[in-house]
Amino acid sequence: MKMSATKKFLATAIIATSLFGGVSSASAADTKDAAIARAQAQAAFQSQMNTYLTAHRAIVDTLRAANAKALADFQVALATVTTDAQLKAARDVRKAAVTAAAATAKAAKDALVKPSKPAKAPKAPKA
Repeated sequence: MKMSATKKFLATAIIATSLFGGVSSASAADTKDAAIARAQAQAAFQSQMNTYLTAHRAIVDTLRAANAKALADFQVALATVTTDAQLKAARDVRKAAVTAAAATAKAAKDALVKPSKPAKAPKAPKA
């Protein structure tokens, strides 16, 4: 019968604490269950955080692309500008595009819900 390193460690820890009278087998099982629950909560948190970061990166990339397009469109318009009125109109179009992209990105960021960290294990009382 093979035991994994984690199981060996847990078994050793339970035996050692039993010898010193620190933890009964019932509370050791509770501690093991609590540790498993914390590990599962941490894994769920990491998954949620990865999803959050991926969505946030997509929003930032979309904003950058919109700003780059607004700049490219402005540069194309500059090539054909012959009057001050046309220059002002080109500037206004670029400003409106950048403002709209920023507002859309802000709304998307505000809609994201950042996951909260799972509770930490309580500290063992000092003897």
